[in-house]
Amino acid sequence: MAVRRGFRRGPPSFHTDRLREAPPGHFYDVITNGFGAMNDYAAQIKPRDRWAIVAYIRALQFSQNASIQDLPPQDRQELEKLPR
Repeated sequence: MAVRRGFRRGPPSFHTDRLREAPPGHFYDVITNGFGAMNDYAAQIKPRDRWAIVAYIRALQFSQNASIQDLPPQDRQELEKLPR
């Protein structure tokens, strides 16, 4: 959508190594101050909500890179009971 609106390229994926390895403060700072062509959202998004967005980004990143070993034992057992 960003490209359709005149930007040269779309935003990077949150699943690149660079962004998976970025500290949480990086995302908070980008939301607060903007980055590149992205405007800042300091006036529109309260600090607490910015941290909630950062937590959501981390959850998305984790969901795409988690293994069954990352689950607690009881959850692993439940998954192993499911038909394949």
